[in-house]
Amino acid sequence: MRAPLAVLALLVTAAGPVLAADPPELPAQAEIKVERVKPMRDKHPTLVFLRENRDFIRSRFDRLGEKPIAQKGEATAIDPRFLAYAGMLASLDAERDSLARSEESRARRDLFESVGQLTELENQLDQLEGALDHQRGRLATLERDFMGDQRTELLVVVSGYSASAPLSGLSLELEDGGVLNLELTEFQRESLRQGAMVEVFHGFVEPRAQTLRLGLAGAAWPAGDSGWLELDPVRDRLNLLRLDLSQLSPATGVPGVRAGTWVHASSALSIDG
Repeated sequence: MRAPLAVLALLVTAAGPVLAADPPELPAQAEIKVERVKPMRDKHPTLVFLRENRDFIRSRFDRLGEKPIAQKGEATAIDPRFLAYAGMLASLDAERDSLARSEESRARRDLFESVGQLTELENQLDQLEGALDHQRGRLATLERDFMGDQRTELLVVVSGYSASAPLSGLSLELEDGGVLNLELTEFQRESLRQGAMVEVFHGFVEPRAQTLRLGLAGAAWPAGDSGWLELDPVRDRLNLLRLDLSQLSPATGVPGVRAGTWVHASSALSIDG
């Protein structure tokens, strides 16, 4: 998974100073709250009852134990009636099998008595074959959706600049374990100051709800600061996530980052260029 870094929307002339560019117009955004504590999701709601009554269940298990009973193990005579019961059951099974065979033989004779019944049977077989063909089509659709070429993409960009809390770098940890570290150069910080955006990540992600970890590094936080945000990418589309640093301050830390997400109108953009 590649994570290219590029400076977007920055106009630099060969002989003149850096000119401020108008921020690009973006589609309507959905606000995402950046939290300092990772949100908890209950993956097994059915275990709530066992978790709440764990102490009671353990106490009942602790009371289980072996209890010796004084009893002689001498063999006794078998009641003849029990042996007769076994013979009665065997006779019942034999009669049931005989009746089943007779019924099966009669059903076969009735089935092949007329050509019309054979035609009806053929029609039923044709319907069954058609149902099997439809099932194959549905299975092929599922296989194509879940095993085919997935095109769910995520593009993360950073914008805004806070003079009170300048950043030296930031990191983004994906839920699949990948960690992206970006050291902001002076050129990139100047781009943010002029209103441009910096691309942090562009790659394929799973189309499911997931939690991302955002880390900040700068003079305001010598040991770094981090927070969490939730994202639910749309399947087979280009999902964009914008991190606005304009409201960042030493007091707020990572919760001061304003995050917004939207879906690109078409899937024309691709990480392959």
